[in-house]
Amino acid sequence: MNIPNALSIMRLILVPVFVRVFFSGMPYAKAAAAGIFLLAGLTDMLDGRLARKYNQITVLGKILDPLADKLMVASALMSLCLAGMIPPLFAYIYVIKESIQIIGSSLLYKRLKDMPPSNIWGKAATFSIYAAVTLTMLVTIPKAAIWFLYGCCTLLVLGAFSSYITVGIRLFKESIK
Repeated sequence: MNIPNALSIMRLILVPVFVRVFFSGMPYAKAAAAGIFLLAGLTDMLDGRLARKYNQITVLGKILDPLADKLMVASALMSLCLAGMIPPLFAYIYVIKESIQIIGSSLLYKRLKDMPPSNIWGKAATFSIYAAVTLTMLVTIPKAAIWFLYGCCTLLVLGAFSSYITVGIRLFKESIK
C-alpha cells in the first residue's frame, strides 16, 4: 500500500464522516462539514501529485482516486440538496453523469486493461464544484446566485463529460483496429 492509495482510502472513509457531520445538527455543523470536504479535496490533489512524483501510479489508485472523489462530491451535492440549500437538478445531473462515466470507464478498462487519465476539463469541473459546495456550506447565498454558481459548475461537468466520451470512443476505436 503506497501513500497515494492510502490517501484515497482515507477520502473514502471521509464520505460517511462528512454526511454524519453535515446532518448532525450540532453548532457549526456545516462549517465542520466544509472542513472535511476541503480536506478531501486537498488529499485528492496531494495523492495525484505524490503518485506522479514518486512513480507510484497503480491500477488500484486509478480506480480508488476517482471513486473517492465521485462519492465525496455526490454525497456533498445530495446533502446540500436534501438540506434545501441547492436545487435537486444539479445533484441529479452530477450523479447521472458520474454513473454513466463509471459504467463507460469500467467497459473501457475491461477492454484496454487501463483507464484514461483525468484531463483539464475534469480538473476544472472538480475544482469548481469544490469551491461552490464549500462556499454554499460557509455562507448564505441568494437563490439566483446559487443557480448561477451551480449552473457554471454544471456546464464544466458536462464539458468534462463530453471530453471523456470523446477520449473513450477514440481509445475504444483504436483498440479494435
